[in-house]
Amino acid sequence: MTMVPKLTSRQIAEQYVGSRKTLATPISTAHALRALKMAMPGCALSNQELVAMVVELATARGRSIHFDAPAQLSAGT
Repeated sequence: MTMVPKLTSRQIAEQYVGSRKTLATPISTAHALRALKMAMPGCALSNQELVAMVVELATARGRSIHFDAPAQLSAGT
């Protein structure tokens, strides 16, 4: 049996940003947050921290961002 190493929250966020192939379409913070919360239901990071990580990774790749996460989603846990 092969053991698969557990991915970190940053690695999962990198995979999400990398999976958005259409460069002309901005990366939605609301969609990213929902996807990351589904992929990591027990994540200790707050919603705001997850969104900040996506923004950091997306801008590092030269991607544009659509800041559309509702205030209650991006500010809380």
